[in-house]
Amino acid sequence: MSINNNDIRNLTGKVLLSTLFDSSSYLDKSMVYVCSHDKNGAMGIVINKPISDIDIRNLLKSLKINNKELENFNIYFGGVEEIDRCFILHSDDYMSSSSSLISNHVALTVNRDILNVITARGGPSKKLICMGCCIWDADQLESEVASSYWIPIDQDEALIFGDYRVDKWKKALLKIGSQTSIFSDIQGNV
Repeated sequence: MSINNNDIRNLTGKVLLSTLFDSSSYLDKSMVYVCSHDKNGAMGIVINKPISDIDIRNLLKSLKINNKELENFNIYFGGVEEIDRCFILHSDDYMSSSSSLISNHVALTVNRDILNVITARGGPSKKLICMGCCIWDADQLESEVASSYWIPIDQDEALIFGDYRVDKWKKALLKIGSQTSIFSDIQGNV
């Protein structure tokens, strides 16, 4: 796969498919939605790793979020940076003063107030509640994409907000018409 440098200078609003196959790494078969990308670096959120092995009540308590309704929501691992912050990726049918429109009807809110709106049966119709994010330094993401550690694909709301029980990574491969065997020669070592 040949990628033009101009195509990787601004990946905001793209989904990155990891080519890493290492079950000991959080990047193993990860999908990252790129929330911002410019000459200073990039920030994204892993969108396909629901947190299933922790007690949601204890997590919410540690974040000083006292809303029992949130115990019924799936919470995702968003990345290893800022792990104590809650990032809500959502549809743009809800916007607050602390929301940022990213692209094509997808927004990001980091303010915890949105959690109260969500549990009161309000807020965005589509949402992904994530703990942590991924951060790249200047030129780091471009280098990783050029080295085939990531395959950028166009945003797809079904992939971003789809059912947590579906293997989103495999679904994305099918979307681009690829099979996992194509990665045997280009597997990254992020």
